[in-house]
Amino acid sequence: MGVLHSPKVRDALLWAVLGLPVWWAVATSHTGRFAWWECVIGLAVVAGAVALRRPRPLWAVFVALTAWALATVARSAPTEVGLVAMLPLAVAMSYSAGVRVAEPRRAAAGFAWTTAGVSALVAVATRDDGALLVAVIGIAFLGTVPWLVGRHRRQYRDLVRAGWERAEQLEREQRIIAEQARLRERTRIAGDMHDLLGHELSLVALRIGGLEVAPDLDARHREVAGEARAAVTSAAQRLREVVEMLREEPPPLAPGGSVRELVERAEDSGMRIRLAESGEPPDTTSMRQRAVCRVVQEALTNAAKHAPGAEVSVRVDHEPGETSVLVANSATGESTGGGGYGLVALAERVRLAGGEFHAGERGGEFTVRARIPQEAQPIAPASEGSESAARLAAARRKVRSSRTVAIAVATGCVVGLATLAGAIAAYDAVTSVLSPADYQRLRPGQSRADVEPYLPSRTRIDDPPRSDPPRPPGAECLYYSTHHNPFDERRLELYRLCFRADVLVGKDFIAGR
Repeated sequence: MGVLHSPKVRDALLWAVLGLPVWWAVATSHTGRFAWWECVIGLAVVAGAVALRRPRPLWAVFVALTAWALATVARSAPTEVGLVAMLPLAVAMSYSAGVRVAEPRRAAAGFAWTTAGVSALVAVATRDDGALLVAVIGIAFLGTVPWLVGRHRRQYRDLVRAGWERAEQLEREQRIIAEQARLRERTRIAGDMHDLLGHELSLVALRIGGLEVAPDLDARHREVAGEARAAVTSAAQRLREVVEMLREEPPPLAPGGSVRELVERAEDSGMRIRLAESGEPPDTTSMRQRAVCRVVQEALTNAAKHAPGAEVSVRVDHEPGETSVLVANSATGESTGGGGYGLVALAERVRLAGGEFHAGERGGEFTVRARIPQEAQPIAPASEGSESAARLAAARRKVRSSRTVAIAVATGCVVGLATLAGAIAAYDAVTSVLSPADYQRLRPGQSRADVEPYLPSRTRIDDPPRSDPPRPPGAECLYYSTHHNPFDERRLELYRLCFRADVLVGKDFIAGR
């Protein structure tokens, strides 16, 4: 199985499969079969296209469509053999390009110059407008429909990949949630340890302090008791410091705190702050006012961490129904650490207060915005979206869109080709009609110059039909329509005029049955 996954082995197998129709073209008994040199060239073209399909997929399409067009319309033999020989190669390379070329504009540009290049080659090789039209129609169909199918396959694979990435993201989130739960439990255990041991250590220190002042102990024992009390007190202090370090939440705001007090304390620490506060603030002890102060506190902390030295603008507007907060600072690109969890917690606090919260960088400036109502509001549900879920939804939309486009384009191509074929057939019939009256006027022995005024501008067919009667020796024959409708039961009827040395030597009616 490992050998089959090798790119070279897969290319060799693909070359063998796509080369089978070329071998058939030389081995068949059909009229117009390939010569040996055409078979060798065809196999070389298949090998070249297969080799280009990975590094240069659009060039592979160009090679394949050129080979198909030349094998179909440029050979003097009937077109069926060349059509079958190169059709699988054209379909496979267009499909491969759809899988590998992600940018639609690049693919559209590639097919545009492919169509132009192949059309120019066919025009130079055949100098036949009909052959050029067949080549352009074939290129449009063989280049567009398989490419759209390949593009749909690519987007389906992206959908599958996005689904697996979504599953992996959920697994990671579950592990993170479990780890956070363990950390919270450890923090609670640390708090319990502080409450229990701190209390017990305080009692121990109190008892030892009693020994330190006991009058019936000598000085040496009271000194030892004092050292023991100091050691226990120091241990209690160390325990409190360790537990405070384990706590994730910042210390609570002091009751009665205000935005201005927060700004003044931050300015005392060296920050440059411009404060603009309007309106009458609500009760400073209310939960919503504390949420406002919490927004300003966390925003200032965030600015100190991520934009040290930058000036911070704080604007607080107290309105009758709500309070809006805007804290902005320039994004300097510097940082002193921090994982952004404070903003996540802050967004949750504002949401629980019934407000709205936004934080992010825009235009070289980092802003924190919050709107907190003064009255209780319905709490908006927490967002359950994630980047992986958004990518999965986008991949699904692309797959549905590509499937719809592929079906619509394929249907349009079929309808368009059928309409175009009918229009071409009607045009051929209308412009190649030799009226029965003019046909009766023609007599063998007339010169071509005498016959020309009665002939239409185009012939109906170029190659002899299967029901063609024997030709006069050395004569060149032309075939004309007998009526204007190419779709009725007489559509195969033809008038044949044969000339030798510019003299009409025969005229025949071919029933076409």
